[in-house]
Amino acid sequence: MKRVLLSICLMAVFSVISSAQSFTYYYPHIANGISEAATWRTTIFITNSSSNEGAASGVITFTQSNGSPYNVQFIDEANMPVGSGNAIPFQLASGESRKYISVAAGPLTTGFATVTANAPVMGAAMFTQFDGGGRMLGEAGVPAAIPLGRQAIFVDTTNGFKTGVAIANPNTGALQVHFELVTTTGQKIMTTTRDLPPNQHISFFVDTLFPGMPAMVGRLQFYCHNPMVSVGLRFEPSFVLFTTLPPIAIQ
Repeated sequence: MKRVLLSICLMAVFSVISSAQSFTYYYPHIANGISEAATWRTTIFITNSSSNEGAASGVITFTQSNGSPYNVQFIDEANMPVGSGNAIPFQLASGESRKYISVAAGPLTTGFATVTANAPVMGAAMFTQFDGGGRMLGEAGVPAAIPLGRQAIFVDTTNGFKTGVAIANPNTGALQVHFELVTTTGQKIMTTTRDLPPNQHISFFVDTLFPGMPAMVGRLQFYCHNPMVSVGLRFEPSFVLFTTLPPIAIQ
């Protein structure tokens, strides 16, 4: 049964990657705006990784957690506005790179980003947190993601640390995501499910997904019948310092 499910998920991955244009990947969590005394911005780097295949063109599209267009203002490395609405179109000559930084205005909002191009365009993103005086408090890299049907995030909630997870559904159909909290010995101690409508995004702390869970080290594994994209975040108790946790593929 697992092999059949894995085959279905892989076929869905190839379908997502090949649809619309020839190259597609995602940033599972975009954060921008002001929350209490902290300001959050997202920076995206992209580059045309081909050495002799000419220019690459494409677009970065932003979607809010509720599935509606995520209208975020971005500037480039020269502090010039780029894009409009929820999209940044781009054109990159062979070897060229770009940097796009969100302009934090208004309350904190979240969502995810889709990168589509007609050639291999690679990239990475960063979350940056600033205090009220504009001083950087913390920053962490966010890898580009492709959809997977079965994946896991490492969990560490000892000594007051918190593990957060963000998941985006890039499909046109709804997902029922199955979650399993697993200890270091491989024991499943808690399970639950969540529905994720098409083109929507959720983010949560593991201890809110599983109220009453013990302080532990282990992993949160999750799966569904169509692929999804995700990223984890690990916060120290004061929520000032943090790092990202890339997902791992599981069988």
